[in-house]
Amino acid sequence: MPHNDSDLSKFDDAVKKHIRDLEDDLRELSHSIHSNPELGWNEHHAHKVLTDYMEKQDGFKITRHAYDLPTAWSAVFKSSAAKDDDAPTIGFNSEMDALKGMGHACGHNLIAIAGCASAIATARTLEQFKLPGRIILLGTPAEEGGGGKAVLLDRGAYKEMAACLMLHPGEGRGGKHGAGIMSSNCISGVAATFQGVPSHAGATPERAINALDAAFVAYSAISALRQQTPDGSRIHGIITGSEEWSPNVIPSKAQMVYGIRSHSAFKLADLIPKVLRCFEGAATATGCKLELVHDHLYLELVQNDSLARTFAEAAKRCWDSKDEPYEVDPNMVTGASTDFGNVSYACPALHPMFNLPEAGPDDHPHSASYAKTATLASSHEATLRASTALALTALQVLTSDQFRKDLHEAWQKDLKAIDAEHAMGRLKSMLPEKGVPIPSEKKEEQEANGNGHSCGCSR
Repeated sequence: MPHNDSDLSKFDDAVKKHIRDLEDDLRELSHSIHSNPELGWNEHHAHKVLTDYMEKQDGFKITRHAYDLPTAWSAVFKSSAAKDDDAPTIGFNSEMDALKGMGHACGHNLIAIAGCASAIATARTLEQFKLPGRIILLGTPAEEGGGGKAVLLDRGAYKEMAACLMLHPGEGRGGKHGAGIMSSNCISGVAATFQGVPSHAGATPERAINALDAAFVAYSAISALRQQTPDGSRIHGIITGSEEWSPNVIPSKAQMVYGIRSHSAFKLADLIPKVLRCFEGAATATGCKLELVHDHLYLELVQNDSLARTFAEAAKRCWDSKDEPYEVDPNMVTGASTDFGNVSYACPALHPMFNLPEAGPDDHPHSASYAKTATLASSHEATLRASTALALTALQVLTSDQFRKDLHEAWQKDLKAIDAEHAMGRLKSMLPEKGVPIPSEKKEEQEANGNGHSCGCSR
């Protein structure tokens, strides 16, 4: 029988106990993932230890290579009280990938265990109180640039969820436990490859078409464009060459890999054509051929206010005290991007960022020191506290028919307010062809079984 909003607190002690029961195993799991950093689409060790762990949890059905992706997985739970396939369904996410050269400097080891903790605690509470409900925990590969959730979304992984929830570690915020409900930027990744003609730089330079010149012209044009971009927009990237580059040979190939960011899909649709014209103009000016490939599109987060309030109230109920307050900032701002934004366009969603109390002023996601911060005992404790509030938020979704109805209506209004359908239509019409290969599970048995190689990131 559905519960009213006011009696959600009856689950507090149960959820806290269930998560404490998992504490030691989750810490070991987090350290195992952290000690074996792997790049996107190659999270074979993380995939194995997470699926092995979830397979031991009562009632969860594991799909080890979900949606034809080698390192994606799902763990699905249906409570004993759910008598039919119409039971309400909540979704969670566990990210796994690391950063090139930096290891787990974005704390995905903590995100991985947060998904497990929240899903298991929710499942055990449903059983304890004999309540109907269904849980889908997704192991989501390649968040760092590969758009793993966008791929899973296209393949139907989120279509049954009434709402989807996940956590992400953030900064220190003065040593306090707490969390924030953040915004995020849209980002489109574009690779521009300039193809020229090589020639001897001293003897016959007039016969060459210089691809590096094209990249330099495009770089300069983009740098000038930044003067006219609105606040909050970002254009950033790198230039890569070839192993065959030599100072006495005019380069025949150069590539620019760029990210184009803005606060919303609508604003991004205004900015992308301006950046593409910089690439096109450089090709025209130098005579190079130009190939444009769309890498990934991450949409802005549409954070659901009802889910955010439920999370904040649960966190304060469970963890706030006079000696150690637990604050939830409802208006956290970040210029970063996440493929979970795409999920928030498909169903009501929540993505809080929780504080790591011992993170110093220079310790922030994607900084070298943050990888160490993600291993600390206080960071593990912060993950468990936030996971408790997230599980309670999930229980609110699962146990209140009216809450789910209101949730869906509010989400539809949010999408209408940002003109999401129109913005998406504009973006799809202007982006270059997508060219990033997506792995299939039909690969060598060694790779599919999680015995692939680590990326060798520093840690």
